[in-house]
Amino acid sequence: MGPSVIQKNPQALLRALGDIEPKLMNCIIKDQYISKRNNETFWHHHCSVVPLVKEEQGKKPQKAQTCSRCQTIMYPGPENLPLNHKRSYCADGVKQVSKSGEDLPPWPQPQGLFSKGRTYHPHTFLLAVQCIYECVFMQGLGEMDLLKMEAFVKLLASCTEIHEDGTVLFRLFTDFIVDLSTPCDRIITHDDKQWLRINFLQQL
Repeated sequence: MGPSVIQKNPQALLRALGDIEPKLMNCIIKDQYISKRNNETFWHHHCSVVPLVKEEQGKKPQKAQTCSRCQTIMYPGPENLPLNHKRSYCADGVKQVSKSGEDLPPWPQPQGLFSKGRTYHPHTFLLAVQCIYECVFMQGLGEMDLLKMEAFVKLLASCTEIHEDGTVLFRLFTDFIVDLSTPCDRIITHDDKQWLRINFLQQL
């Protein structure tokens, strides 16, 4: 109707943290806590409660490793701590780096779509497609995780093709193997690539 609106993004806080976290760690490493508005002693005390850098005797402090995909600190605790980031894949099961150079699914994907950085589960994917459609067009968003929904919709939009005959195909990733329980007739080859048939969207 004309009035300007503020665009809202469920990843806004995550992106803001991604911008400020490296700056904070850099200040901690350099022992710089001076602020125009705040007391230096206060910030020095509270920023030192949880160490963000590894200090070894006689060596320069090392900056904490951060995942290039989900932007979280990978090893906040001792070895084998459950909170630590997996070495090769994120919490949503998607690997950190693509071996083939293709674009990986945006973070974070719904649980169960990918596992251990190497397996793609079409059945879970198709259920997620149906769930997204029903929530957006029929039931409303409700308590759906908007962050995961946005990432999944981006994945769906970037890898989906609709053919003239109404067939809806989702391009599979070469970096992931398809769950062996997937029926063979669901996977087709087109333009030398593997695609998953999304029959649910084809019927709409």
